[in-house]
Amino acid sequence: MTALRIIQGYTGDIAQHQIRLVAASPAMTLVGGYVFHDDKHGLDIGSIAGIDPIGVEATTDLDEILDLDADCVLYNPPMERYDEIIPMLASGKNVVSIMSGWHPHKRSQFPEIVAACEEGRSSLYGTGLNPGLSYEIALLASSVCSEIESITIKTSEPQATLSVVFLEMFGFGKTEAELSEGPSGVYSIFARTLHQITDLLCADLGLPHDGTEFAYEFEPALKDYDEKIVVKQGTMAGLLLTASTTNAGEPVATVQVRFLLGADYVRPEWLANGPSQGWIEVDVSGEPGSRFTHEIYENESFPSFKSAWSTGTRAVNAVPFVCDAPPGVLSPLDLPLGRRLPRLG
Repeated sequence: MTALRIIQGYTGDIAQHQIRLVAASPAMTLVGGYVFHDDKHGLDIGSIAGIDPIGVEATTDLDEILDLDADCVLYNPPMERYDEIIPMLASGKNVVSIMSGWHPHKRSQFPEIVAACEEGRSSLYGTGLNPGLSYEIALLASSVCSEIESITIKTSEPQATLSVVFLEMFGFGKTEAELSEGPSGVYSIFARTLHQITDLLCADLGLPHDGTEFAYEFEPALKDYDEKIVVKQGTMAGLLLTASTTNAGEPVATVQVRFLLGADYVRPEWLANGPSQGWIEVDVSGEPGSRFTHEIYENESFPSFKSAWSTGTRAVNAVPFVCDAPPGVLSPLDLPLGRRLPRLG
């Protein structure tokens, strides 16, 4: 087996973790880096990630990236950007993304995505934690059921894993009046992402469905917060997003996502309907019922603020299997369950 040639797409915190993983792996080699900010153009991507230079310069020029000979792009944009993904796929590069590609069948660009996969003989795979691991746990939990009525995924993500950009973009620290005028468009974009997951669960499990629903609610801060951003008592300290794929008006597959500054800043009642433990809880209502919980926990070498890096790790570990898969938009059922980066040899 020869080392897979990898391009790192975007170089934020999680992507920098991916750069370090790939640079340390004998099964992969970095051949390119795509960046958004001009001040990163020309920098060595090893230096961007806080390791020794590796001899690969970052570029803001997408055409330069498309011209590179590479097996896969590890793609980490802030939002879904199919205007970049489509030419990557058409140029013969597989794309493993933590912000797109889960089940984009309702996107207007879907025919172009499929055509690009066919042209480049390439694959697109969306992964991560949520979305990502959460729906894979749901698929696994459902495997013990002879009948499935509905699936509910609940997640709860504290501020230790949330970036300043995320907290500001989603309205943390805003008043209810400011929120009513502000980031609801961002929530709608996020709803579209979550509906990819609920639709995918229905498609993979054969659950009948004919519609979607989305709702959000804010939770005010019980006290002032001044760490990553400034949040005054009474402004938003928690956000609950609920997206469902429905059948005859009833939820069939639901994802609930709670983002919060921390348990000390929100009412216990607001957290009561979240995961009973850990970060992710999956409940399959059927015969029999099936419930899984999952937590990434802190230890001396892996403090809580690094937990979001696990999203990037899942993407890196999936790369060899995506490169071996048939062309097209992949679901978790198209890849082996044990996705662990193989050794050379």
